[in-house]
Amino acid sequence: MNRKVPISLPRKQGGVALIMVLLVVALVTVLAVQLSKRLQMNVIRTMNYQQSEQAYWYWLSAEEIARQLLQLQVKDSKGVIHQGQVWYLQTEEERVYPLEGGGNANVAIKDLHSCFNLNALKGDSLSTEQLVRRKVQMRMLLQAAMPDIDDYKADVIVESMADWLDRDEQMASSYGAERSDYESLNVPYQAANDFFVHESELRLVRGITQPVYQALKPYVCVIPNSNKNELNFNTVEHGELVHAITLGALTVDEGKAALENRPDDGYDGIEDARNNSILAQASGQPINPNFGGVPRPSGITAESLGGMFDDLVVKSNYFELDTQVQFGDMELRGQSKLYVAEDDSVVLLRGLGEP
Repeated sequence: MNRKVPISLPRKQGGVALIMVLLVVALVTVLAVQLSKRLQMNVIRTMNYQQSEQAYWYWLSAEEIARQLLQLQVKDSKGVIHQGQVWYLQTEEERVYPLEGGGNANVAIKDLHSCFNLNALKGDSLSTEQLVRRKVQMRMLLQAAMPDIDDYKADVIVESMADWLDRDEQMASSYGAERSDYESLNVPYQAANDFFVHESELRLVRGITQPVYQALKPYVCVIPNSNKNELNFNTVEHGELVHAITLGALTVDEGKAALENRPDDGYDGIEDARNNSILAQASGQPINPNFGGVPRPSGITAESLGGMFDDLVVKSNYFELDTQVQFGDMELRGQSKLYVAEDDSVVLLRGLGEP
């Protein structure tokens, strides 16, 4: 009778099999962890995308509400805009709107006629007198914002701004800058020869250093594709702007005093604004333009530039919305520039990021 002899693996082979099993388990565990991480990342990415899209549409919704509010305000007041209206009177808390699902939207409205339009120096459609007037205004604003700025540097900045905006490649004076000046820099670029799109573009212009830009920033803005130069006396907040726009008929301090002397609901027209005691007193005095050191075109005098009231208005059509949306873990900030009339309103430009 034959006995069956039990077959057993050598100890070394059993150890190898155990190691192989452990390796397989470890490999499966690593793959499972990696798959779990990828799934988690995909879920987070999807949530971020959804929150980003939702925040974007909340931004557009806030823009639409503000657009309708402004159009109603313009229609009710026949275009007259002042600081006694709802769009301006809202406090910081009243500008914050709760959102469904959590979060909030904060909308701030700015009148783009309460600041100096950088595109006003685009002189392609202006007469010589008009362009010189605007250059003088820009120079006086720059010197009011930076009292210690060198006269030569102020001339360079103003002339370079005009060259940046005009369509040709020829400098209007030796103080300006054109394509060749920018192409010779360590990091070369070209002059736009067109309208400014955003205030930050000013940093590219010859002579505009960071301190100069920061000094000018509270006083300037950009109206897209327009060289209008109208300052709304009802909404302007800085005496420096009144001083510059009136070509020195008012000092900075007198400009501040004139603004403090306004009625709460503004003026119905510039003729009405002449009743402002500070303006009335200044209107009897000649303007005091600062031409700087740039050679003047033939026939240009202080008298040929016009009067102190020529660029003052009480109506506004261009506005900027600065909207901040916080939804979930997403924060979005965007600016919208609007044209608003009694019977029409258009979004001219949108941009994301800090203003």
